[in-house]
Amino acid sequence: MAKSKVRIDNARTSEQLERMRRLSNGIGCFFCNENYLKVGATPAIKNARYWYIKKNDYPYKGAAHHYLIANRRHITKITEISPAGWKELLLLMKWLKRHLKTKGESVFARSGDMRYTGATLDHLHFHFLVGGVKKKDGKLDDNILVTLGHKKRG
Repeated sequence: MAKSKVRIDNARTSEQLERMRRLSNGIGCFFCNENYLKVGATPAIKNARYWYIKKNDYPYKGAAHHYLIANRRHITKITEISPAGWKELLLLMKWLKRHLKTKGESVFARSGDMRYTGATLDHLHFHFLVGGVKKKDGKLDDNILVTLGHKKRG
């Protein structure tokens, strides 16, 4: 069973923080072997050989859709994806785009050292995020704000 590190200080909600604390009680990595079901997370909507897709239980504020695409193996870096895994990932993203009937989406990965990425779990995963149409007089407050990293010091 893969043991996964968590970054409690990156949790965005009290519910997420509580779930992360329960993760440290020996179930192993949250994204491996469908361990997310052991803590009451939503089930996968699509399973494939290398990846699965599930709704994010803690979607970013203002998102119309927020899904996670996680690797079935316990890998932590984007450079560990096999060529076959890349091919399947692209097919799954196309499937999700059709399934949700999106006209645009943002996709980003949580890869590597969590001190730099804003991730809460050290298991490679992609966020598939769909927002709304920008208002003509849109302001920063209208945007979905996501931590993709932390500002350089000094």
